Amino acid sequence: DTGNGEQLYECPMCSLTCTNIKILEEHVDLHLEEQSFSEGGNIRDLELAQQLQTEEDKWQRSEEDKREQEEFKKLQRQYGLGNSGGYKQQFLKNMEREVDRGRMQPFEYHKRKADMMECLAFGIDDGKTKTSGLIEALCKYYKNENKDVGHVWLSTGVDHFHSSLGDRGWGCGYRNFQMLLSSLLQNSLYNDCLRDITLIPGIPKIQSMIEDAWREGFDPHGASHFNNRLHGSKAWIGACEIYSLLTSLRIKCQIIDFHKPTGPSGTHPRLFEWVLRYYSTNNEGGAKVVCTSKPPIYLQHQGHSRTVVGIEEKKNKTLCLLLFDPGCPPQEMQKLLKQNSDGTSLRLLRKFVGSLKEKQYQIVPVDGVLSLEEKAARCHASRVLTSEKIP
Repeated sequence: DTGNGEQLYECPMCSLTCTNIKILEEHVDLHLEEQSFSEGGNIRDLELAQQLQTEEDKWQRSEEDKREQEEFKKLQRQYGLGNSGGYKQQFLKNMEREVDRGRMQPFEYHKRKADMMECLAFGIDDGKTKTSGLIEALCKYYKNENKDVGHVWLSTGVDHFHSSLGDRGWGCGYRNFQMLLSSLLQNSLYNDCLRDITLIPGIPKIQSMIEDAWREGFDPHGASHFNNRLHGSKAWIGACEIYSLLTSLRIKCQIIDFHKPTGPSGTHPRLFEWVLRYYSTNNEGGAKVVCTSKPPIYLQHQGHSRTVVGIEEKKNKTLCLLLFDPGCPPQEMQKLLKQNSDGTSLRLLRKFVGSLKEKQYQIVPVDGVLSLEEKAARCHASRVLTSEKIP
């Protein structure tokens, strides 16, 4: 009340006063309309922001999927798991390339193709990259060497196998298995295990043999990595596949994992010490050169594998592994066969502690024959295949 008899009306939203109730109602309605518009705008802004965020998340997921697919395809190509064909296709393609470049005559191409098809039919290696007699040559060399070697232990006879036109770039694991097998075939202890193998199998046959081991139940986790298929591919294999194949043949072996460096500058002296014990146990004595009955050792690291065929102990107790590398061509390996070798060719084989600096190494040593019961137990255990880790 103004005191003059007029009634005043106060807006409940902004405290405005007026004398006309109709005007106040219109005023309040404006307040309500403004509030409603403001709230609706906020809702629309929120919806728009959520929509934009959803679209951004969808785009990011799409980009991540593309990157993952590209990385997966890259890994497939790197490890030979793509659909680019296997040994046979690569062999033919590389021979055609040699003909195009004038390095191979057409008649030689057809002859080698026929030879390859025959070897594939029989499942055997053609032997064209094989070098034999190397351990005997090394034994003769070391007996005449009078410089700084105190003792040397050598494995039983081993043939060297080099990569060929069909497996260049991915076949090292298979070639090292051929080297190991060439030694086991010369050892009567393994006659019963290897009675079905008279000649060294070719790479496609080895792939089929590993698939057979998977079908028996060995290493299902590893098999799934290859989609249970190796034959006809360029897939790289490693220590687990070698273990599965050997064990399926009833050959006793194990995987020993040197999972981290044990010396300065990323070196692995415990690997060298282990190999020394492997060769020297039960082979001690005063002889400078010891030709043992031990098979060679499969040696794996990231991206490559080699075969350990012996170890030197220098007069100052320094150790040096002797390795056969499938990447070393036959003409280089054959230099070791010269009786009057001055030792320079041994540089291809010698690896000192400072030469092996990969983060991790795995070895597969062979030590006897398994009974059928032991094989079945190992098959069961390989479903959670683990390796012994050297601390």
